[in-house]
Amino acid sequence: MNYSKEVARSQRYFNPFSLLIYDAVLYGVISKFAWGSSIGRLDAHYRKYATSNHLEVGVGTGYLLDRIRFETTAPRLALMDLSASCLEKTRQKVARYRPEVYNQNLLEPIAHCPAPFDSIGINYVMHCVPGSFAEKGIAFRHLTKLLSDHGVLFGTSVLSESVNKNLLARPFMWLMNAMGVFNNRCDNAAELKTALEACGKLVYFEIVGVTAFFAIRKC
Repeated sequence: MNYSKEVARSQRYFNPFSLLIYDAVLYGVISKFAWGSSIGRLDAHYRKYATSNHLEVGVGTGYLLDRIRFETTAPRLALMDLSASCLEKTRQKVARYRPEVYNQNLLEPIAHCPAPFDSIGINYVMHCVPGSFAEKGIAFRHLTKLLSDHGVLFGTSVLSESVNKNLLARPFMWLMNAMGVFNNRCDNAAELKTALEACGKLVYFEIVGVTAFFAIRKC
């Protein structure tokens, strides 16, 4: 199915103006109080799985990426996103690492063939991608092709079904879907697991609030 309209609708919200307030709104309010996922929890996920040969997918402003303490002062870091605004904002924030930059729609085959990565992070991305996990799970298949042997793909995604939504999660999620920022009305843990397991060995999966934390290793 062609989701080009849904992708374009979601992408229009990731612009230079919105990125000025992105971190304060997402990490200061929504993630903590609506999704039930604190900065500390997200940082811990990155500390556990991010390596010094890392690709970050769906970069936002680079807020979490900028907080990583790599094992080396000169890690190989790459950025991948469909939004030129997000890529430029993040490139500037982590310029000290001289990151590789790739503009890419995750629903399409990867247009670039970089050297393999030991870790790929995809945080708070999949709930914005249109389609069911049976459809948008193709993004995992595309990305795992970029992993080195036994490399890890990890991330988070906000679920709509099979989770207990608090009083803030319900209106925020409804609004995000109504605006077209989110496309997760039918997203649930079982289908996310199935999509992940089709691409690698599931080594971690936990629901925190309405957020699924996950990691798979390339078999």
